[in-house]
Amino acid sequence: MYLGIDIGGTKTLVATLSDGGEIIKKHQFPSSHDYQQFLSDLTENLKQLDLEGSYRCCVAVPGLLDREAGIVFALGNLPWRNENIRDDISAILGGVHVIIENDARLAGLSEAQLVKDTYSNVLFATVSTGIGGALIQNGRIVTALQDTEFGKMPLLHDGQLMHWEEFAGGRSVVNNLHKKAFEITDPEEWRQVGENIAYGLGAVCSVLQPEVIILGGSVGKQADNYSETVIEFLGKHLHPVVKQPKAVLAAQRSDDAVIYGCYDLAKQVLEDA
Repeated sequence: MYLGIDIGGTKTLVATLSDGGEIIKKHQFPSSHDYQQFLSDLTENLKQLDLEGSYRCCVAVPGLLDREAGIVFALGNLPWRNENIRDDISAILGGVHVIIENDARLAGLSEAQLVKDTYSNVLFATVSTGIGGALIQNGRIVTALQDTEFGKMPLLHDGQLMHWEEFAGGRSVVNNLHKKAFEITDPEEWRQVGENIAYGLGAVCSVLQPEVIILGGSVGKQADNYSETVIEFLGKHLHPVVKQPKAVLAAQRSDDAVIYGCYDLAKQVLEDA
């Protein structure tokens, strides 16, 4: 059995999965900004899963990590700093071995498994409040790029340097269009969203040259509404020596993508041991 813990800025999702990767039971609760309170809440809410026997655990953390030391240095939407999250959660679980990884990498790993028979070089970008991502090659997270922050790329936009996520992330969609992504119906507004996302994807593609781009997150999962805009933009602006991605796809798993990624990584680590 496997245990996945997806820590988010507002809520934490915990789930058990079978050896075959099927979710057995899941439960969510608010993520406290106080780290010690979070650990206490986690302890209580894990009781909802009826954990028994041996299992592997992977924890998804939305921030900068030291994977070997098991420390989270900083998070985007939580004020925790330099916390020994791996060992603290392991202690809650009675000494169970715990793996920690960035949540965007895990979501990308999960989505890449669904297309691995077609694409071996997958760029996953989660476009939500901010923008994160991962490169997955042959079903594995590319470790050399596991700390990249795509959304923090400084790009020229409207005459000034801005981080990509500042003009293409979910917060900017709300600020500029005064609505959330799922509320957009105007094709022209979708075109604007698509062009802003494509602008940063062009820079990423020029470096990584993925076969396929998968977009997740609250804005990313609406990709069917603007994927043609992205493809058109990349076709027009990528240099001829840069390989064009073969497709731009919306993520197939939304709320549970990270949990499935926890399973995929924990299984890979077990197989590699």
